[in-house]
Amino acid sequence: MALGSTLQYVLLLACCLSIGWTTHATPQARIVGGVTVDINSAPHLVTIRYKRNATTAFEHRCSGTIYTENIILTTARCVVGLKRQQLLIVAGSSYRAQSDGSVYGVNSIVIHPDFDIWFIDNDMALIYLANALTTQQPKVIQPIKLAAAVPAVNSTATVAGWGAAAEYAAYETQLLEANVRIIAEAQCKKAYGAGRISAAMLCASGTNANGGIIDACQGDAGSALVFNGTAVGLVSWGNGCGREGYPGVYTNLTHFKAWIESEANKTVSEN
Repeated sequence: MALGSTLQYVLLLACCLSIGWTTHATPQARIVGGVTVDINSAPHLVTIRYKRNATTAFEHRCSGTIYTENIILTTARCVVGLKRQQLLIVAGSSYRAQSDGSVYGVNSIVIHPDFDIWFIDNDMALIYLANALTTQQPKVIQPIKLAAAVPAVNSTATVAGWGAAAEYAAYETQLLEANVRIIAEAQCKKAYGAGRISAAMLCASGTNANGGIIDACQGDAGSALVFNGTAVGLVSWGNGCGREGYPGVYTNLTHFKAWIESEANKTVSEN
């Protein structure tokens, strides 16, 4: 590897490891203002567990969203710079760290070719499993279809995950779920800057009965934003967790629908 390429890779890896929860796409995130639920409420979710080296244990890194029995959707920042041997997928469990679910190895990882780590744009990746997901637990392990279009502004959507319940807090043991509302693109651009929000992103946030902010947080990256039983987005990034005036930013799955379908069809044809 040339010196320039080596330095570029080192900088990229350092960025991935050092980004704190100033962004939701940090490979560690959870639901602020959520309630504890069973995996039956979100059977499309898996926990992506990461092993730093040969002497460390696998730990929750991000969430993943089941697209097919062989393909998991997640954000690029969750997997960039990692080898497949460093990851395990656990499906069908309500818990972040327990081994009561079904465990799957990773065959390969595909990151969107236009992913930009500096602006967290096109934050999209596919994880191909070494073995197909079991069909014996349909209530707790289920693929989810992609939405055909972004819901109207103020539509209520649901997000769940195993991340932190507050900025800088420890991760929760059990899955949390919360309702948020789709935010207008203009409002999101006002919060983050017009040049910061692209067509590959959408924004959502919510408030509870007491006026508290509902949001995703560290460890939730890759969790699906669900509207009418379809996946609209994936938790990606944001300014802190539950900060007033800064909605959560999600990967816009409707923007990537054609690319995801194309990649999935390649896999089918190759088999």
